[in-house]
Amino acid sequence: MPYKADTVAFSGLLQWENVEKLIEDVKNSGSQWHYVYTQADDERGKMDAETAAGFLKERVDEIKNLDKICGWFYVHTKDEPSIIKIYHPRMSGGGCSLTTPPPWIIVSKEKPEDIADLESYKPVIKPAKKGLFKRILAP
Repeated sequence: MPYKADTVAFSGLLQWENVEKLIEDVKNSGSQWHYVYTQADDERGKMDAETAAGFLKERVDEIKNLDKICGWFYVHTKDEPSIIKIYHPRMSGGGCSLTTPPPWIIVSKEKPEDIADLESYKPVIKPAKKGLFKRILAP
């Protein structure tokens, strides 16, 4: 089943100035917002509009402290955002990656589990390979 967060047309990658406007729009929305960290810890919760704006501002500051030019914020519509995907600069893969990196955080008016296959965003953990001597000496 296709999920909304992966199939809805997102209107854009926001520049930092647009992220500031997005934060104001979220703050003034009067809506309930949900968030989920998609990569590993699966932390999630819900918050009112003012708390959501503060949450987004903290993520912007966190990303800017790591890298002034990287970090992505996508919204499905700039005029009335209801799904926001945040990409962390250190969790977005290399420049030559052939796959789309998973978002670090999804912030949305809808419950994230209703609009995204959260399990598909988890990193694949491969079992550690045994060294040559361990393979030779293993019973």
